Amino acid sequence: MRTKCWFTILAVAIIAAFVALPLAGAEKTVNEKGRVVIHVVKVEAMPVGDVPGHIVGVTDQRGLIFPDTGEVGTWSGKVILDLTNGTGTTQTDAVITFEDKSTMITLSKTAVTAHSDGTRTFEGTYTYIGGTGRFAGIQGGASYTGRGMAPLASGGPADAFVDYVATYTLPSQ
Repeated sequence: MRTKCWFTILAVAIIAAFVALPLAGAEKTVNEKGRVVIHVVKVEAMPVGDVPGHIVGVTDQRGLIFPDTGEVGTWSGKVILDLTNGTGTTQTDAVITFEDKSTMITLSKTAVTAHSDGTRTFEGTYTYIGGTGRFAGIQGGASYTGRGMAPLASGGPADAFVDYVATYTLPSQ
């Protein structure tokens, strides 16, 4: 009888291990859409001198992110510019912070197209390169399109927005 009891306990433990182990490593995958509204705070640019209108520079940008989760977060980025007459590429390092102080850190690459009315359109991708709090261990990325509402100029309005579609995974907690 005692052997049968130990065998039952051992069998239950083995079954529990087979059920619990796959769940322990389960990741959470999130599909998210949203909008980031961006305000250019500062522009530092210089002419390259190779062709007329070619500049390189850095901008400080701040804004708000509105994911379809219903949350609102702050968005802060440093953008490296390489533009000729407003068209070219940018690279952005950004930190997104939510109310609980959890952060997402992204690296993006954007193609910028200038238009004759002074607006710009954007198309690009970003990768999650880190996170804190509930986003610790985040992996994945997004694609986005957007529009700048005025020419990029130091001291001038250069508000913009991007609409994104993201997929990311979070390790189990």
